[in-house]
Amino acid sequence: MAKSQEAIIVNRHITLNQNQIMLSAIEVFSEIGYMKATVKDITTRANVGHGTFYHYFKNKNNLLDQLVDELFEKVKHNIEPKTLPENLYETMKDEARRILDFYYQNRGILLALNEAMMVNHHYKEKWLELSERLFKRIERDIKGSMKKGYCHNMNVDVTIRALACMFEGYGNYIMWQPSSPREIEMTAESLTDFCYKAVFKLKA
Repeated sequence: MAKSQEAIIVNRHITLNQNQIMLSAIEVFSEIGYMKATVKDITTRANVGHGTFYHYFKNKNNLLDQLVDELFEKVKHNIEPKTLPENLYETMKDEARRILDFYYQNRGILLALNEAMMVNHHYKEKWLELSERLFKRIERDIKGSMKKGYCHNMNVDVTIRALACMFEGYGNYIMWQPSSPREIEMTAESLTDFCYKAVFKLKA
């Protein structure tokens, strides 16, 4: 599969065969769906035998569990704050782009998780955990800005939840309707314009 579409597996302890199976599974899940995918579909795509698959994974669910674990590791790399520009608007746009990029780069796993949670409560909890991490990220930014007097008077919790839902909602759209990097950049700018004007005090 194209590495531009899925973020690289970040756990260095994963072997080449295991990595190939995981990446091939993402491809298969993206093409035919998690529920329809079989172990045979995955091993055929990965060009490995069933024995190799079962050496690393108990079953298809266990494979998805490991993919989701990797996904949460990627949250630290894609969404957690990095060294950012001093300009508040540029800071917001950079973070908006990274959030949207996260959904784009990991859409295969997210689509599988979205499908699996419809029939398994375990995966619904995983999805909610991912949503909550996004909420906490935005919460920290907004509350930090409020302490500095940058924001309008507002119901903080409602505002933060609304912004988190907006980004998650557009992230879900990107999952189902993949966008080009240029489109993601333009979307990040549009969402930033909306948030910046609604939440922050603008200089005259």
